[in-house]
Amino acid sequence: MRENYEMQGGNEQVTPMVGRPLRVLALTRTKPTQPPTWTLRVERLLPHLREQHGIEVDACRWPYKRADKEAFVREHSGYDVVWLHRYTTWPWKLCRMRSLGNHFVLDIDDPVGFSSSNFANFSLSRWLKFRATVRGCDAVLAASDGLVELAAHHNPRTRLVRLCADPATHSLSVRRRTPGEPLRLLWLGSRATFKYLEFVRPHLEAIGRLGRNIELVVVGHSRLELNHLRVTNIAWSREAELEQFARCHVGLVPLTDDRWTRAKATLKPLQYLANGLPFIASPVGVNLRISDDGRNGVLGATPDRWADAAERFEANEELRLQMGRAGIDYVLAHHSPEVLAGLVAAEFRALAGLTESVPLRTSRQIAA
Repeated sequence: MRENYEMQGGNEQVTPMVGRPLRVLALTRTKPTQPPTWTLRVERLLPHLREQHGIEVDACRWPYKRADKEAFVREHSGYDVVWLHRYTTWPWKLCRMRSLGNHFVLDIDDPVGFSSSNFANFSLSRWLKFRATVRGCDAVLAASDGLVELAAHHNPRTRLVRLCADPATHSLSVRRRTPGEPLRLLWLGSRATFKYLEFVRPHLEAIGRLGRNIELVVVGHSRLELNHLRVTNIAWSREAELEQFARCHVGLVPLTDDRWTRAKATLKPLQYLANGLPFIASPVGVNLRISDDGRNGVLGATPDRWADAAERFEANEELRLQMGRAGIDYVLAHHSPEVLAGLVAAEFRALAGLTESVPLRTSRQIAA
C-alpha cells in the first residue's frame, strides 16, 4: 500500500514583477550526454520563472570555438541577467562576454574548482578559473553549504539555492512492507561513485552479521559481492531505477570525507526522499543538511552505527514510514522547482533593481 502526497503551493516564493519581463540568458557547456545537472538547475525552473514570476529565459549552449563565441556575443546582447551554469573561465574571457548582459550570476552544484579524479581533489587551473569567475560575477547561486562556503570567500553575494528534486518525476509516496518481506536497502550509482559503496563494505558486512531479514539491492554499472549480506546486483537503466524505488525501503548514501564530497550537491538522498525512502548515510556534505537532524535519515561513520540504523528500520516499520513521510514533506518544502524558482527570481530581480507589488499566483491559480 502506498500513501500519495500532493504538491503544495510554494510558500517561499516571491511575487512577480510589474512592467516588462526580466530578460535572462542562461548559458551552459554541459553536453546532453552528461549527468542531468542542467536539467535540475535550470530547465525544471523555466516554466515557473516564466509563468509565476514574469521572467523570460533564453537557454543556450555556450560555443567552444573562438569564432563561434564572437558570433554568439554579436547576436545576443542586452540581457538583464546572464545565468552561467557551471561555467568558469579566465578574467579576460569573462570580460569579452560582458556585452551579453548587465549582471552575471554563476550557478554551481559541484565544486568545479576542484577535481574528483585525484587523491588531493585539486587542480590549479580549475581553482584559478573558479576563483576568477566567482569574483567576476555579480552573484553566485550555490547548491550546498560547502559550495556557499567556498564561493563566499571570494564573493559575499553568494546564495544557497538547493538542488531540484522535481516532484513530477518521483512517486511522492511511501509503501508499507508486507509480512515477511525483507527490508531492502538500495544503493544507486555510477562507476565513478562505486568507490563510495566499496568504502562502506565493513558497514554492510556488519549489517549482514545481524542475521536479520535484510538484503541489499545495488543498481549501477559495477557488481558488489559480500560475505554476510545478501546482494542483488542490477544493471542500471531508468526503468530499473524506477522499479527499485518502488520496491525498496531504505536508501544508502555512503561518501568518503574529502574536499569534493564536502562541497558536492549530491542528488541521491533527494531521490530517495522523494520516493518515500529514508536513508542511512555518511555524515558528510549535503547529507548533514538533508538528514534534517535525523528526521529524514540516519547518519553514521562507523559499521556499528550503520548496523544499528538498519536493525531499527527492520524492526520498526512505523518509524520507517514516519521518516519516509517526513522526507517527502522536506523535498516539497525545500527542493521543489516552484520554491527554487522563487529564490532565483528574487535574486535576479534584486540584481536588476526591480521591485514587486503584485500578489503571487500559485500554479493552481494560473491553471484555473
